[in-house]
Amino acid sequence: MFIVSIIGALLQSVNPLNYIFGFRGDYLSMVLLFASAAYLKIQDYHHIFNLLYKFQFVNIFFTFVQWLVFGYTEDLNNGAFTAGVTQDIFCGTLMTYYFYAYYQRLVSLQKLLFVLISCFFIAIIQDERFIFIEAAVILFYFSLANGFTPKKLLTSIIMLIAIIIAFNNLSEGQAGTLTSLNDALEYAQQSGGWSYGLPRIGSAPIIQEKFFDSPIEYFFGIGLGSAIENQLPLLDTSFFDKYRYLNYNWFSFQNLFLQTGWLGIILYVSFFGSLLIYNLHNKYKAPIQYRYLYDITITITLICILTIWYNATLRIFYATVPYFILGLGPCVTRELVIRKNEIKK
Repeated sequence: MFIVSIIGALLQSVNPLNYIFGFRGDYLSMVLLFASAAYLKIQDYHHIFNLLYKFQFVNIFFTFVQWLVFGYTEDLNNGAFTAGVTQDIFCGTLMTYYFYAYYQRLVSLQKLLFVLISCFFIAIIQDERFIFIEAAVILFYFSLANGFTPKKLLTSIIMLIAIIIAFNNLSEGQAGTLTSLNDALEYAQQSGGWSYGLPRIGSAPIIQEKFFDSPIEYFFGIGLGSAIENQLPLLDTSFFDKYRYLNYNWFSFQNLFLQTGWLGIILYVSFFGSLLIYNLHNKYKAPIQYRYLYDITITITLICILTIWYNATLRIFYATVPYFILGLGPCVTRELVIRKNEIKK
Protein backbone atom coordinates (compact mmCIF):
# COMPACT_ATOMS: atom_id res chain seq x y z
CA MET A 1 0.00 0.00 0.00
CA PHE A 2 2.77 2.44 0.91
CA ILE A 3 4.87 1.38 -2.07
CA VAL A 4 1.97 1.98 -4.47
CA SER A 5 1.40 5.44 -2.98
CA ILE A 6 5.10 6.28 -3.44
CA ILE A 7 5.10 5.04 -7.05
CA GLY A 8 2.00 7.09 -7.79
CA ALA A 9 3.52 10.20 -6.23
CA LEU A 10 6.74 9.76 -8.24
CA LEU A 11 4.86 9.18 -11.50
CA GLN A 12 2.79 12.30 -10.92
CA SER A 13 5.78 14.39 -9.71
CA VAL A 14 4.11 15.25 -6.42
CA ASN A 15 5.91 17.78 -4.25
CA PRO A 16 7.76 15.65 -1.59
CA LEU A 17 6.40 17.87 1.18
CA ASN A 18 2.90 17.34 -0.18
CA TYR A 19 3.46 13.58 -0.14
CA ILE A 20 4.60 13.70 3.50
CA PHE A 21 1.42 15.52 4.53
CA GLY A 22 -0.70 13.23 2.36
CA PHE A 23 0.90 10.26 4.08
CA ARG A 24 0.30 11.86 7.45
CA GLY A 25 -3.37 12.43 6.65
CA ASP A 26 -4.25 8.96 5.41
CA TYR A 27 -1.67 6.47 6.72
CA LEU A 28 0.30 7.81 9.68
CA SER A 29 -2.42 7.02 12.25
CA MET A 30 -1.91 3.32 11.48
CA VAL A 31 1.18 3.60 13.69
CA LEU A 32 -1.23 3.62 16.65
CA LEU A 33 -2.37 0.11 15.78
CA PHE A 34 1.14 -1.32 15.78
CA ALA A 35 2.29 0.75 18.76
CA SER A 36 -0.72 -0.35 20.83
CA ALA A 37 -0.10 -3.98 19.90
CA ALA A 38 3.59 -3.72 20.79
CA TYR A 39 3.52 -1.71 24.01
CA LEU A 40 0.12 -2.09 25.69
CA LYS A 41 -1.20 -4.96 27.77
CA ILE A 42 -4.73 -6.29 28.01
CA GLN A 43 -5.13 -4.60 31.38
CA ASP A 44 -4.14 -1.27 29.83
CA TYR A 45 -7.01 -1.60 27.38
CA HIS A 46 -9.48 -2.31 30.19
CA HIS A 47 -8.21 0.75 32.04
CA ILE A 48 -8.53 2.99 28.97
CA PHE A 49 -12.04 1.71 28.19
CA ASN A 50 -12.95 2.69 31.74
CA LEU A 51 -11.61 6.19 31.05
CA LEU A 52 -13.68 6.35 27.86
CA TYR A 53 -16.75 5.42 29.91
CA LYS A 54 -16.07 8.34 32.25
CA PHE A 55 -15.52 10.64 29.28
CA GLN A 56 -19.02 9.77 28.07
CA PHE A 57 -20.39 11.76 31.03
CA VAL A 58 -18.53 14.81 29.71
CA ASN A 59 -19.73 14.05 26.21
CA ILE A 60 -23.38 13.77 27.20
CA PHE A 61 -23.09 16.91 29.38
CA PHE A 62 -21.91 19.03 26.46
CA THR A 63 -24.56 17.49 24.24
CA PHE A 64 -27.21 18.68 26.71
CA VAL A 65 -25.64 22.15 27.00
CA GLN A 66 -25.53 22.64 23.25
CA TRP A 67 -29.07 21.34 22.90
CA LEU A 68 -30.85 23.03 25.83
CA VAL A 69 -28.84 26.25 26.17
CA PHE A 70 -27.94 27.05 22.57
CA GLY A 71 -30.64 25.08 20.78
CA TYR A 72 -28.12 23.21 18.65
CA THR A 73 -29.17 19.92 17.06
CA GLU A 74 -28.00 17.73 14.18
CA ASP A 75 -24.71 18.89 12.60
CA LEU A 76 -24.38 21.87 14.94
CA ASN A 77 -24.32 19.66 18.05
CA ASN A 78 -21.22 17.50 18.47
CA GLY A 79 -21.10 17.01 22.24
CA ALA A 80 -17.49 16.96 23.46
CA PHE A 81 -16.12 16.48 19.93
CA THR A 82 -15.41 18.79 17.02
CA ALA A 83 -17.38 16.73 14.51
CA GLY A 84 -19.82 13.86 14.21
CA VAL A 85 -17.16 11.83 12.44
CA THR A 86 -15.38 11.48 15.80
CA GLN A 87 -18.59 11.06 17.75
CA ASP A 88 -19.69 8.09 15.64
CA ILE A 89 -16.60 5.96 16.21
CA PHE A 90 -16.38 6.91 19.88
CA CYS A 91 -19.95 5.76 20.54
CA GLY A 92 -19.41 2.65 18.41
CA THR A 93 -16.30 1.77 20.41
CA LEU A 94 -18.03 2.36 23.73
CA MET A 95 -21.08 0.28 22.77
CA THR A 96 -18.94 -2.57 21.47
CA TYR A 97 -16.71 -2.87 24.52
CA TYR A 98 -19.45 -2.56 27.15
CA PHE A 99 -21.73 -4.89 25.22
CA TYR A 100 -19.10 -7.64 25.32
CA ALA A 101 -17.91 -6.70 28.82
CA TYR A 102 -21.46 -7.16 30.12
CA TYR A 103 -21.70 -10.49 28.32
CA GLN A 104 -18.48 -11.56 30.06
CA ARG A 105 -19.85 -10.34 33.44
CA LEU A 106 -17.09 -7.73 33.71
CA VAL A 107 -19.46 -4.77 34.07
CA SER A 108 -22.93 -4.26 35.49
CA LEU A 109 -26.17 -3.98 33.54
CA GLN A 110 -26.41 -0.36 34.73
CA LYS A 111 -23.19 0.53 32.93
CA LEU A 112 -24.30 -1.14 29.71
CA LEU A 113 -27.67 0.62 29.85
CA PHE A 114 -26.02 4.00 30.46
CA VAL A 115 -23.76 3.49 27.44
CA LEU A 116 -26.63 2.41 25.16
CA ILE A 117 -29.05 5.13 26.31
CA SER A 118 -26.44 7.90 26.11
CA CYS A 119 -25.19 6.78 22.67
CA PHE A 120 -28.68 6.52 21.20
CA PHE A 121 -29.65 9.87 22.74
CA ILE A 122 -26.63 11.40 21.03
CA ALA A 123 -27.59 9.66 17.79
CA ILE A 124 -31.07 11.24 17.93
CA ILE A 125 -30.09 14.78 19.00
CA GLN A 126 -27.03 15.01 16.76
CA ASP A 127 -28.61 13.10 13.85
CA GLU A 128 -25.76 10.57 13.88
CA ARG A 129 -27.60 7.76 12.14
CA PHE A 130 -24.41 5.79 11.76
CA ILE A 131 -24.57 4.97 15.50
CA PHE A 132 -27.63 2.83 14.73
CA ILE A 133 -25.69 1.08 11.98
CA GLU A 134 -22.87 0.42 14.45
CA ALA A 135 -25.34 -1.08 16.93
CA ALA A 136 -26.71 -3.30 14.15
CA VAL A 137 -23.18 -4.47 13.28
CA ILE A 138 -22.51 -5.30 16.93
CA LEU A 139 -25.73 -7.30 17.21
CA PHE A 140 -25.26 -9.00 13.82
CA TYR A 141 -21.74 -10.26 14.47
CA PHE A 142 -22.54 -11.19 18.08
CA SER A 143 -25.51 -13.25 16.89
CA LEU A 144 -23.34 -15.19 14.46
CA ALA A 145 -20.39 -15.85 16.77
CA ASN A 146 -19.83 -17.99 19.87
CA GLY A 147 -22.78 -20.37 19.74
CA PHE A 148 -25.94 -20.00 21.82
CA THR A 149 -26.34 -19.46 25.57
CA PRO A 150 -29.11 -17.93 27.75
CA LYS A 151 -26.71 -15.08 28.59
CA LYS A 152 -26.18 -14.43 24.89
CA LEU A 153 -29.94 -14.33 24.29
CA LEU A 154 -30.44 -11.90 27.18
CA THR A 155 -27.62 -9.61 25.98
CA SER A 156 -29.01 -9.61 22.44
CA ILE A 157 -32.52 -8.78 23.71
CA ILE A 158 -31.17 -5.84 25.74
CA MET A 159 -29.46 -4.39 22.66
CA LEU A 160 -32.49 -5.01 20.46
CA ILE A 161 -34.89 -3.33 22.91
CA ALA A 162 -32.54 -0.33 23.20
CA ILE A 163 -32.39 -0.02 19.40
CA ILE A 164 -36.19 -0.25 19.03
CA ILE A 165 -36.89 2.34 21.76
CA ALA A 166 -34.31 4.76 20.33
CA PHE A 167 -35.49 4.14 16.78
CA ASN A 168 -39.05 5.11 17.71
CA ASN A 169 -37.74 8.55 18.70
CA LEU A 170 -36.21 9.28 15.31
CA SER A 171 -37.87 11.65 12.89
CA GLU A 172 -39.55 10.18 9.82
CA GLY A 173 -36.68 11.31 7.59
CA GLN A 174 -34.02 9.84 9.87
CA ALA A 175 -35.86 6.55 10.25
CA GLY A 176 -36.49 6.25 6.52
CA THR A 177 -32.79 6.10 5.65
CA LEU A 178 -32.39 3.17 8.05
CA THR A 179 -35.46 1.13 7.12
CA SER A 180 -36.19 1.81 3.46
CA LEU A 181 -33.72 0.52 0.85
CA ASN A 182 -34.78 3.26 -1.56
CA ASP A 183 -34.32 6.00 1.06
CA ALA A 184 -30.98 4.53 2.14
CA LEU A 185 -29.71 4.45 -1.46
CA GLU A 186 -30.96 7.97 -2.07
CA TYR A 187 -29.12 9.14 1.07
CA ALA A 188 -25.91 7.33 0.06
CA GLN A 189 -26.04 8.59 -3.52
CA GLN A 190 -27.02 12.19 -2.89
CA SER A 191 -24.72 14.90 -4.17
CA GLY A 192 -24.83 18.65 -4.55
CA GLY A 193 -25.78 21.04 -1.80
CA TRP A 194 -23.33 22.31 0.77
CA SER A 195 -21.82 19.03 1.92
CA TYR A 196 -21.96 16.36 -0.81
CA GLY A 197 -19.97 17.31 -3.87
CA LEU A 198 -19.63 13.59 -4.57
CA PRO A 199 -21.98 10.80 -3.43
CA ARG A 200 -20.91 8.29 -0.80
CA ILE A 201 -21.81 5.42 -3.12
CA GLY A 202 -21.02 5.85 -6.80
CA SER A 203 -18.25 8.43 -6.58
CA ALA A 204 -15.64 6.25 -8.34
CA PRO A 205 -17.06 6.60 -11.88
CA ILE A 206 -17.42 10.37 -11.40
CA ILE A 207 -13.82 10.73 -10.18
CA GLN A 208 -12.56 8.54 -13.04
CA GLU A 209 -14.36 10.59 -15.66
CA LYS A 210 -13.36 13.93 -14.19
CA PHE A 211 -9.74 13.34 -13.14
CA PHE A 212 -8.31 10.11 -14.62
CA ASP A 213 -7.06 10.72 -18.15
CA SER A 214 -4.52 7.90 -18.46
CA PRO A 215 -3.86 4.31 -17.29
CA ILE A 216 -1.36 5.70 -14.75
CA GLU A 217 -4.09 7.72 -13.07
CA TYR A 218 -6.50 4.80 -13.30
CA PHE A 219 -4.10 2.56 -11.38
CA PHE A 220 -2.21 5.10 -9.20
CA GLY A 221 -4.48 8.15 -9.02
CA ILE A 222 -3.29 11.75 -9.24
CA GLY A 223 -0.65 11.09 -6.56
CA LEU A 224 -0.86 11.00 -2.77
CA GLY A 225 -0.51 14.52 -1.40
CA SER A 226 -1.52 16.30 -4.59
CA ALA A 227 -5.04 16.96 -3.25
CA ILE A 228 -4.24 17.79 0.38
CA GLU A 229 -6.28 20.42 2.19
CA ASN A 230 -3.51 21.61 4.54
CA GLN A 231 -2.82 25.32 4.08
CA LEU A 232 0.71 25.41 5.54
CA PRO A 233 3.38 27.35 3.62
CA LEU A 234 5.44 25.52 0.94
CA LEU A 235 2.57 23.12 0.20
CA ASP A 236 0.89 23.07 -3.19
CA THR A 237 -2.86 23.28 -2.54
CA SER A 238 -3.88 24.37 -6.03
CA PHE A 239 -5.95 21.20 -6.61
CA PHE A 240 -7.80 21.58 -3.31
CA ASP A 241 -8.39 25.29 -3.90
CA LYS A 242 -9.98 24.49 -7.26
CA TYR A 243 -12.02 21.43 -6.25
CA ARG A 244 -12.69 21.95 -2.55
CA TYR A 245 -16.40 22.30 -3.35
CA LEU A 246 -16.46 18.52 -3.95
CA ASN A 247 -15.55 17.92 -0.28
CA TYR A 248 -13.69 14.73 -1.27
CA ASN A 249 -11.54 15.11 1.86
CA TRP A 250 -14.63 14.44 4.00
CA PHE A 251 -14.71 10.80 2.86
CA SER A 252 -11.89 8.26 3.08
CA PHE A 253 -12.85 6.44 -0.12
CA GLN A 254 -13.13 9.54 -2.28
CA ASN A 255 -9.92 11.04 -0.94
CA LEU A 256 -7.82 7.89 -1.33
CA PHE A 257 -9.30 6.74 -4.62
CA LEU A 258 -8.66 10.16 -6.12
CA GLN A 259 -5.02 10.20 -4.98
CA THR A 260 -4.00 6.53 -5.16
CA GLY A 261 -6.29 5.06 -7.83
CA TRP A 262 -7.68 1.54 -7.98
CA LEU A 263 -4.51 -0.13 -6.72
CA GLY A 264 -4.33 2.16 -3.71
CA ILE A 265 -7.96 1.81 -2.63
CA ILE A 266 -8.04 -1.97 -3.16
CA LEU A 267 -4.92 -2.40 -1.03
CA TYR A 268 -6.35 -0.03 1.59
CA VAL A 269 -9.58 -2.00 1.94
CA SER A 270 -7.54 -5.23 1.89
CA PHE A 271 -5.59 -4.00 4.90
CA PHE A 272 -8.77 -4.14 6.97
CA GLY A 273 -9.71 -7.43 5.39
CA SER A 274 -6.37 -8.86 6.51
CA LEU A 275 -7.11 -7.65 10.05
CA LEU A 276 -10.39 -9.57 9.99
CA ILE A 277 -8.61 -12.75 8.88
CA TYR A 278 -5.85 -12.25 11.45
CA ASN A 279 -8.25 -11.78 14.37
CA LEU A 280 -10.58 -14.61 13.35
CA HIS A 281 -7.59 -16.95 13.00
CA ASN A 282 -6.09 -16.04 16.37
CA LYS A 283 -9.43 -15.94 18.17
CA TYR A 284 -9.94 -19.69 17.80
CA LYS A 285 -6.35 -20.40 18.84
CA ALA A 286 -6.74 -18.38 22.07
CA PRO A 287 -8.12 -19.62 25.40
CA ILE A 288 -11.88 -19.13 25.52
CA GLN A 289 -11.73 -16.38 28.18
CA TYR A 290 -9.84 -14.10 25.76
CA ARG A 291 -11.91 -14.65 22.63
CA TYR A 292 -14.32 -11.81 23.33
CA LEU A 293 -11.40 -9.37 23.01
CA TYR A 294 -10.92 -10.55 19.44
CA ASP A 295 -14.67 -10.17 18.92
CA ILE A 296 -14.39 -6.53 19.98
CA THR A 297 -11.58 -5.97 17.49
CA ILE A 298 -13.44 -7.77 14.70
CA THR A 299 -16.57 -5.69 15.31
CA ILE A 300 -14.63 -2.42 15.20
CA THR A 301 -12.87 -3.60 12.03
CA LEU A 302 -16.24 -4.20 10.36
CA ILE A 303 -17.38 -0.73 11.44
CA CYS A 304 -14.14 0.80 10.10
CA ILE A 305 -14.69 -0.85 6.72
CA LEU A 306 -18.12 0.80 6.52
CA THR A 307 -16.67 4.20 7.46
CA ILE A 308 -14.33 4.09 4.44
CA TRP A 309 -17.38 5.02 2.37
CA TYR A 310 -19.45 6.76 5.04
CA ASN A 311 -17.13 9.52 6.32
CA ALA A 312 -13.52 10.48 7.17
CA THR A 313 -13.16 8.48 10.40
CA LEU A 314 -9.91 6.91 9.21
CA ARG A 315 -8.26 10.20 8.24
CA ILE A 316 -5.96 12.55 10.21
CA PHE A 317 -6.68 12.89 13.95
CA TYR A 318 -10.15 11.37 13.58
CA ALA A 319 -8.39 7.99 13.23
CA THR A 320 -6.94 8.01 16.77
CA VAL A 321 -9.72 5.97 18.40
CA PRO A 322 -10.28 3.36 15.66
CA TYR A 323 -6.61 2.48 15.15
CA PHE A 324 -6.05 2.32 18.89
CA ILE A 325 -8.90 -0.18 19.22
CA LEU A 326 -7.72 -2.17 16.20
CA GLY A 327 -4.49 -2.84 18.10
CA LEU A 328 -6.40 -4.84 20.74
CA GLY A 329 -6.45 -8.17 18.88
CA PRO A 330 -2.70 -8.17 18.09
CA CYS A 331 -2.05 -6.99 21.66
CA VAL A 332 -3.88 -10.05 23.01
CA THR A 333 -1.95 -12.35 20.67
CA ARG A 334 1.37 -10.87 21.76
CA GLU A 335 0.55 -11.15 25.46
CA LEU A 336 -0.60 -14.76 25.10
CA VAL A 337 2.62 -15.65 23.25
CA ILE A 338 4.70 -14.03 26.00
CA ARG A 339 2.81 -15.96 28.70
CA LYS A 340 3.22 -19.20 26.76
CA ASN A 341 6.96 -18.66 26.41
CA GLU A 342 7.30 -17.87 30.12
CA ILE A 343 5.54 -21.13 31.01
CA LYS A 344 7.94 -23.07 28.76
CA LYS A 345 10.90 -21.49 30.54
